[in-house]
Formats: sequence, C-alpha cells, structure tokens
Amino acid sequence: METDPKFTETNDTFENSVSNLSIPGINPSAGIKYCGSPDLYIDLLRDVYGIIEKKCSETETFLANGDLKQFTTSVHSLKTTCRMIGHAGLAERFFELEKAGKEGSLEKAKTLAPDVLAGLRALKPLLEPCLSRKKEAKLPFSTIDVRSLLKEIEDAAANFDISRAETAMSKLLTFTCGEDLFRQLKKLSDLVNDLDYEEASELASSIRKSI
Repeated sequence: METDPKFTETNDTFENSVSNLSIPGINPSAGIKYCGSPDLYIDLLRDVYGIIEKKCSETETFLANGDLKQFTTSVHSLKTTCRMIGHAGLAERFFELEKAGKEGSLEKAKTLAPDVLAGLRALKPLLEPCLSRKKEAKLPFSTIDVRSLLKEIEDAAANFDISRAETAMSKLLTFTCGEDLFRQLKKLSDLVNDLDYEEASELASSIRKSI
C-alpha cells in the first residue's frame, strides 16, 4: 500500500528533512545540487506548484492553435523546470515534445502532449507538503549581490537562457529586503516564469539602477 508523500524527518536539520522528501519520480538531492541549497530548492518546488496548471493550459492552447513556436518554447521551459526539481523522467518526456516541436511535427506533439502534461499535473498534489515547510532565514540584503543577479537576469533574457534566468531569480528571492523592493522582485519573478523576457529585462534593469 502506497503512503502519502511526506517529509521524512531523520534528524532535526532542515537540509536532511528536505533531502528525504519522498515524491515519486523526484530526486531531491539532484534538485538541491542544481539549485544550490535546500532552501532554494523548497522555494522552487513552491513556485512549480503555483505554475503547473497555468503552464499546462498555455501549452495546450498553443498546441490547439497549431502554434508550434510557442509550444516548443513552453515545453522547453517545462523540461528545464523538471530537471531543476530533480524529475529526470518527466524532463526527458518534455524533451521529446520539444524535439517534436522543433521538427515541425504537429501530429506527434498532439499525440504525446496529453500524457506528458497529465504527468506534470499529477505532481501538484504531491508537492503540497512543500507549501508549509519551514524555511531557513533569508540572507541579509547585499546591494552588490542583488545588482549582480539582476544583471544576470538581463543577460539571460537577452539570450533567452531560461535556466540561467530562473536560477538567478531563485537566488534573488532569498535576500531580505523592504516591502516595495520585494513587490518588484515578485513581479520580476512572474515575468521570468511567464517567459516575458523583454519585460523582465527592462524591469531587472530598472530595479538594478534604483538600488
């Protein structure tokens, strides 16, 4: 009999509790290595939980409209996201969709996409334990580090480097900051998640110059 996914507390440390998170298909250690810390990894899982339905619906719309360019961009982003959370199997399936899109094979994409998107949607209830997970204290604000990460997002957006932009954004959100700046960073995060890179680059530049 299967048990509900949960954090297995092997000791009192946050890192070990995250490393022992049990979600079918996901390797937390790989995700932590990719993100850089358990805290960033949990933040990423929370973000993924929040965008699953929106991203799946958008991808389905692109496919229904025969927009292979946007479809390919969307599944590429989801492939990267799955790799970042440590779900190699799902990442590989999104890679197959990406190849179908690049090859211009609309029928193949329509055949494969429903099962792959269903697999992503199935993750949502499994990620719910992450929503209430205790986090480590945020890093003290560093103007130099924050400006550097904002410039990283500008450069990544210019090159449409999804993985680089998402990684920099995750790090940005770990810094303690005032309410106004946090709202701007959250808006920037939404733009990065939505692949609105022109607007994301402009906002990152504006924030960088203002601090």
